[in-house]
Amino acid sequence: MKPILQIAAIALGLGVVAAAASGRLSKWLPGPGEAHVAGAGPAPTRPEATESGRCLDEAELRRVIREELAAAAGAGVPAQGPPAPASGAGLPAPPSSPDRVEFVNRQVDEYIRAGVISDSEMARLQSDIATLDPAARRAALQKLVRAMNTGALDGRL
Repeated sequence: MKPILQIAAIALGLGVVAAAASGRLSKWLPGPGEAHVAGAGPAPTRPEATESGRCLDEAELRRVIREELAAAAGAGVPAQGPPAPASGAGLPAPPSSPDRVEFVNRQVDEYIRAGVISDSEMARLQSDIATLDPAARRAALQKLVRAMNTGALDGRL
């Protein structure tokens, strides 16, 4: 490095040290608790920095959740999360119409006569079976599985 550049670097360093010692740099440099990144938003608050300095206990959390749920229900906001099962422990499913049961059974019989069912046909048949009431659904699935187990129908369930 050239001697003139070394002298300039030393002079600049001495100027910075002198300015820091006199307190002139305090306006430019952040203090010990004032770290700042250009363009960054405000620092996130820590739980210790809340107004009371403590975390919420279980009862307070439940109260807050109840208030939020009540506010969401009052505002007509749809609930987020997985949908509840349709026929879990709720009301029993209404019986399927005889025409619908006959239609699904006729489809199962036609596939058994053909001896083969493709994946897309199986998906469509399963969708049709799913619309039946539990008793009719069970009967249709039993017929379908029995045919597949005996080899009368080649396909994947």
